[in-house]
Amino acid sequence: MPEPITPAMADRAATHLTDLQELLQDLGLHARLLTQDDRLPRLRVINPEATTLSEIISAAPREDRWLFWWSWSAPITEVAHLATAAERICHVLATVSPSAA
Repeated sequence: MPEPITPAMADRAATHLTDLQELLQDLGLHARLLTQDDRLPRLRVINPEATTLSEIISAAPREDRWLFWWSWSAPITEVAHLATAAERICHVLATVSPSAA
């Protein structure tokens, strides 16, 4: 059974996601923090050049480490590795140029 979501946990997740949001926006992606009662915040990320390319990212602890997570519950990386997380998200949401196809 998952542990209950406390306000402190939600605040910590929001802080990690806001840091990621700022970096992703600097890299040209659109990102918006989504909040809902009784649920950890999530980050909706969209490639503005191809809006069908989008992803919902979350931040949550596993054991004693905080990680960023893909929507399919696979870990991206630890929240301390912000640049790595942004790079991986950008890669997944990247369009393929015609010359590369």
